[in-house]
Amino acid sequence: MISAFTRYVRREPSALIAYGVLAVILVVWVVATPNLGIVSVTNTFAQKLPLALAAIGATIVIVSKGIDLSIGGTLTLVNVIVANGTIVGGDLVIWIVIAMVVALLAGAVNGFLVAVLGLPALIVTLATQSVMLGIALYILPTPGGELPVWFTNLPLQLVGPIPLVILLFIVIPLVLWWPIRRSRFGTALYAVGNDEGAAFTSGVAVVRTTFLAYVLAAFFAGLGGLFITMNAGSGDPSIGVPYTLNAIAAAVIGGVALSGGRGTIAGPIAGALVLSFINNLLFSLGVNTYWQYLVTGVLLIGALAIPYVIRRLRQRKAALV
Repeated sequence: MISAFTRYVRREPSALIAYGVLAVILVVWVVATPNLGIVSVTNTFAQKLPLALAAIGATIVIVSKGIDLSIGGTLTLVNVIVANGTIVGGDLVIWIVIAMVVALLAGAVNGFLVAVLGLPALIVTLATQSVMLGIALYILPTPGGELPVWFTNLPLQLVGPIPLVILLFIVIPLVLWWPIRRSRFGTALYAVGNDEGAAFTSGVAVVRTTFLAYVLAAFFAGLGGLFITMNAGSGDPSIGVPYTLNAIAAAVIGGVALSGGRGTIAGPIAGALVLSFINNLLFSLGVNTYWQYLVTGVLLIGALAIPYVIRRLRQRKAALV
């Protein structure tokens, strides 16, 4: 186990740094926040889960050397479909299934345009984000809908002494990502991100792998949309807009290389929590809002610079040997 941890640290130093920063932020936040109880902690982590899920989706595409700027649109579309279902009427579970199917279809459209037709991912996903936000606005022109209590309280339930939402931060990577990473698709995903040409020469189905990466990203974004709906208790046609860039930022803070082929979802989960808890911490300390943007920018620059500095130090050390 120790050797496995050592290998992970050497391979993903930025992810370890992200967890170290997160630990410091959490300690200071707990000290700076009076009367912090299990209810407030549970509510706080429930608010962070959608961004963590969106970051997982962004990571999958980035690892394949792509980019997905439609994640916020997918979150929003799922949110308004589920919320509008409470206005139209019918079984909520059916509306949840419909919303997730729509999310997968959105990912399939992205995958087809990028992987099959070879269109630039940056422009394609920016365009599909705009389309999805327009559809969301058509479905629900103004915020509305009222979700049942059992649905909104779902992340707040306790499993023994531990809040369910905190367990989800552990269970989702293990249950949903670990089998993918260990599969042939996971190997192909990293191969395509490292060198698409070499992957194709080695027999990797590049088009299929890229296509599935966008579908999976939409799936995790859809899950984020469900949890953001649970948190809000209603629908909003602009609720997911900030999540697109924040998800990519969380991935970068968590050590995912924008050049593709490197990173795990453990790091971006820490990155999402760091981004989210920074705001909570600064608020608890009474710091002005504009400092939040400044701190976020410094974090992003640091997250980009640290891998570069580590790589240069390793190269210098190897040259000396």
